Amino acid sequence: MRGANSIKLLTGNSHPELAQAIAKRLGIPLTECVCRRFADQSVDVRIGSSVRDEDVFVIQTGNSPFVDPNDALMELLIIISACKTASARRITAVIPAFPYSRHDKKDKSRAPITAKLVANMITVAGADHVITMDLHASQIQGFFDIPVDNLSSETSVARWIRSYIPGWRNAIIVSPDAGGAKRATALADSLGVDFALINRNRRRELHKRQRAAALAAARAAAEAEVEAAHPGQSIDASSDIDKQALANAVAAHALMSKSSTDESLNTYIHSMPSGMSTPAGSSTYAVAPLANPAIIKSQQAANAQGPLSQQGSPALPPPSPLSQYRPEQGPGSAFPSRSSSQSRPDTPDTNGLASLTASMVLGEADKGGASGQDQVDEAGGDGEGEVETKMEILVGEVKGKIAILVDDMVDTGRTLALAARTLEEAGAAKVYAIISHGLLSGRSIELLRLAKLEKLVVTNTISNQEKVADSEGKLEIMDVSNVIGEAIRRTHNGESISMLFKDDGGF
Repeated sequence: MRGANSIKLLTGNSHPELAQAIAKRLGIPLTECVCRRFADQSVDVRIGSSVRDEDVFVIQTGNSPFVDPNDALMELLIIISACKTASARRITAVIPAFPYSRHDKKDKSRAPITAKLVANMITVAGADHVITMDLHASQIQGFFDIPVDNLSSETSVARWIRSYIPGWRNAIIVSPDAGGAKRATALADSLGVDFALINRNRRRELHKRQRAAALAAARAAAEAEVEAAHPGQSIDASSDIDKQALANAVAAHALMSKSSTDESLNTYIHSMPSGMSTPAGSSTYAVAPLANPAIIKSQQAANAQGPLSQQGSPALPPPSPLSQYRPEQGPGSAFPSRSSSQSRPDTPDTNGLASLTASMVLGEADKGGASGQDQVDEAGGDGEGEVETKMEILVGEVKGKIAILVDDMVDTGRTLALAARTLEEAGAAKVYAIISHGLLSGRSIELLRLAKLEKLVVTNTISNQEKVADSEGKLEIMDVSNVIGEAIRRTHNGESISMLFKDDGGF
């Protein structure tokens, strides 16, 4: 019967422009589908025509400037469920930018694997097949119990480089981290150019500063407690009892610090507080484990002998209750100070890329987000929020070449800006960046204008058209609707989609 099992394209509110472009390439209209909100903000979906026995494709991207990511996900699930209950023959979820794709593993204690949860929800809603593009982690395909086609933008990127970058044969493809090395090497092989890798150590440097600040605060507070307990009396660092009592106080306050949870107390306490001498002029000494019963009994016995120990120095009492110490009341020098632009949000930023990046890092770190662990370091010298990068080129020579950064997504833009600056300082003639998914949240466009980039190219898996004007010509959108449309056509006709991964695919 003619028309039976024909293609039906439905879309929510996340990216109607992309859905229209795909429909235009396929030469079919979008099926009417209205997603609206009730007064309580719950989602209501109305499909305008029958989908019984039809091959339904629901186009809904995971991130959008128009709707909240959670609302976009709910729209997708409800549309799939509505089609399932309306007797659609097959339902394919077309998700160009997969939601929660960065939550693909348990990277810390009690962390959820949200990408797996999203996969389960899509399957339970009634999807029979999933089409997506440039997953953040390819193992997400294994989270599904249904077929998943992970399309690649590599052929489109290679075609754009050949068409719009003069002298591209003198280019070098750069990955901003080790995780993207496979993507960058594949593109470099496709173009026949060299490859480079930039190293990021965002966690190491940040955690090192946090531990140093917490330890400094704990030591200062412990010294203050000892001084308060014995005003006017000097502390004899050569006394084992004094050292152990001071170590106990330091450990107790370090335990209260939010930054001390990643380190054991024995490794946290490794040197004397500044200004205190040690036997034979040594600057460091070893502290016995705090849970050693022999040392605790030795200290208690010494304290029972009176106000003075056998060595002639004052016996130190146990540290005061932990609740009496509040880190925010400790010495101001124990923590790195913020820039004035952070303490006064309304103050305009006049320091360019460095100060803007610093303020964004500090702001995100306060929120506890993963982006707060970026690879930017506050210089501790002047306390004015100066920023330095800890990125370095591990593989490849970029001097005199056109450096092309490639990655799967850009969010705040800090990594991209710092990578561009690193490449420029290494002698790159020009720096381009080509990214699959442009989340471009927060002040990313402002940072982009200051970055050492000729052009940032993102695909239209996420709608960013309104940001092009604000970027002052640095942002360009690459259309991938032809790739997605061809994948839909081949899926509907039962054809192989392997041709879409070849540079001569002919679409």
